[in-house]
Amino acid sequence: MKVLMLLSVLSTATAAWTAEYFTSSVPLPTERFKILFLLPTALKSHVWVAAPLMVDLARRGHEVHMFCDSSYHFKIPNVTCINHGVRLSAPEDVDTFDIVRNPLSLLKTITDAAANDAEKMFNSDITMKIFERRGEYDLIVIDHLGLSIFYPFAHGTPFAIFSTSALLPCQSASLGNVPNPAFVSSALMEFKQPYGTFDRLKNIVLTFAQCYVYWAIPSQTEKLMSERFPSLPSLKEIERNASLHLLTTSLALDGPLALLPNQVPIAGLVLMPPQPLPKDILDFMSGNTSVIYIGLGVSYIRNDSIPRDKKDILLSVSKKLPYKVIMNVHGQASSRSGNVLLTGNARQQDILAHPNVKLFISHCGLAGVYETVYHGVPVIALPAAPEHGAMAGKLVLAGAAIQLSWLTLTEEILRDAVMEIMTNPSFGEKMAFVSRVFRDQEETALDRAVFWTEYAARFQGAPHLKSPARHLSWIEVLSLDFILLALVLCYCAFNVFIKTIRVLKAKCLRNKNEKEKVT
Repeated sequence: MKVLMLLSVLSTATAAWTAEYFTSSVPLPTERFKILFLLPTALKSHVWVAAPLMVDLARRGHEVHMFCDSSYHFKIPNVTCINHGVRLSAPEDVDTFDIVRNPLSLLKTITDAAANDAEKMFNSDITMKIFERRGEYDLIVIDHLGLSIFYPFAHGTPFAIFSTSALLPCQSASLGNVPNPAFVSSALMEFKQPYGTFDRLKNIVLTFAQCYVYWAIPSQTEKLMSERFPSLPSLKEIERNASLHLLTTSLALDGPLALLPNQVPIAGLVLMPPQPLPKDILDFMSGNTSVIYIGLGVSYIRNDSIPRDKKDILLSVSKKLPYKVIMNVHGQASSRSGNVLLTGNARQQDILAHPNVKLFISHCGLAGVYETVYHGVPVIALPAAPEHGAMAGKLVLAGAAIQLSWLTLTEEILRDAVMEIMTNPSFGEKMAFVSRVFRDQEETALDRAVFWTEYAARFQGAPHLKSPARHLSWIEVLSLDFILLALVLCYCAFNVFIKTIRVLKAKCLRNKNEKEKVT
């Protein structure tokens, strides 16, 4: 991966901290564009993934705006925040571990949240003012989760989809690239390649299940939007006209994927230059003792959402290990007890970059996965949502992780998994190989994201990048209508052949009988 220049900027969070972002090596543009980002700002991890792109576009002279909700408490440097005054649904509104216990409940939760947020958003005077002036923007970038809320903004305006997930089969099909479930993952569960017969069947079923979920989520929102904007096309019709799709996929974890020119892989965009660790953390990590890092993200899992018994398991096992342990849980107060350091706001990438860190216990959010892949640290996965399980599955298949379940987690299970990775060098070796594949790229994710975002704006949506297959149904793309016609014709021809044989046979028998009567 190319070495990039650094841009030092100030970002304001609950406490001020200095953040450095990579600077793209793409030549500076001769044109300046006005770009609007529509992100689910209540999900901080989704904003942080997109932040490097927004910061670099602003540095390059573009006018970059971002919708912010009333609870938004930090700023992206040089990016204008448009506060719509609406509090969007947030992870803290939901008991994460209810979803762990009943994953199907997530569908209703997201569907209801999308409809409620859409109704509140378009009742906002500020939102409607920007909506009516959306034609002033050269490009609108919409997070794939926010698409079910903000899709009216994309009508009649060049727009890009920013996906903080791996390739979703139905979303890809909408753009004209229908993934073959015989070897392309459903994004719900991973199987060893090449798929066996039963695995192919399971992947096909899961792909259809993923498509059902994908189109069920915005169903209530579409009903609301059709009442408010009667002439508005359906979400499916709008989505297939996306100029660009920025995908968080990589060769290292997803393998070779057949992508369209406007499907751009940007896994690793979230990576930031290393910064010095706080003195207390650096002093704790120093020495010859290996360090285990427990990091559970900033959106789904918080200190007040982890069941007491599960956190006790993490702490109890940590205290009995012959290693140092850092537990970083959002909202947790900082403290130290023996070999365990508790914190709630440590910079994860800087910890993973430390040479003493030998194991990462993670929920396997997409950003965290690519951070640990980049730094080559093997993983114990404790997924908290279906997409976490899919990412964990990729690492397990690569031989770089062990996947556990919150529901069956015990001290013995966790301790055995920790000791297996810490004493078996194959996990570290295989993660090191994945890391080497990921790092060895001709250009960086930021370079690709910046170039193609500017390209889409420069060519007023770049219609020449869009596949004509996006206008075809699955039946037409797979030529199932012609295959069915061919089968019908073959059936008809076969019937004609059989009937002809029967007629000829009957005639021969009749002639034979007549000859026998004559003799």
